[in-house]
Amino acid sequence: MGNQQASKSLTDRDVQILIETSGKSEREIHQWYKEFHEDSHGTDRMNKRQFQTFYLKLRNRPHLQQITDHIFRAFDIDQSGTIDFNEFLIAYIATSEGTPRQKFTYAFEVYDMNDDEIIEKKEIKKVLNIICRLLGFSEHDAASYSRSMMLSFDTNRDKVLTKSEFVEGCLHDPTLGKLSNPFDL
Repeated sequence: MGNQQASKSLTDRDVQILIETSGKSEREIHQWYKEFHEDSHGTDRMNKRQFQTFYLKLRNRPHLQQITDHIFRAFDIDQSGTIDFNEFLIAYIATSEGTPRQKFTYAFEVYDMNDDEIIEKKEIKKVLNIICRLLGFSEHDAASYSRSMMLSFDTNRDKVLTKSEFVEGCLHDPTLGKLSNPFDL
């Protein structure tokens, strides 16, 4: 698995790319890398458990722990079971400070639990149950929002959502879009 890879330091080229893609300063990138390196026990790759601890520390919202499994999966771009610093920083910046389109694109990955590039109603229901619970809504509310999302976003009526349908739906329905975004909790 990815955790067996050797430790790799952050090169000047990595820093330049991260500055350009994240909008962060060189000092900020080096500080985050230092913390990432320490929290990954020097491997420069985090498994799910390490990621959860690190992500919750950065976001400072302990209630997010219930959904960090899904966030980890979205950030694990190469599906190695671990994330490296570049994967983490680019995804974190996009979901924290990115455009609404970038946030909804990552949110799609959270909902697409089986990585088949579509979201089924059961996937929507599972994630919305978690989000609604975090927001203090009932399971009945979550079921209602799930139905509304499928009815509103599924433009071709095939009973699944593509990434495009999900992102466009979230952009055009501010209420469902805000509710469906796990990065704005």
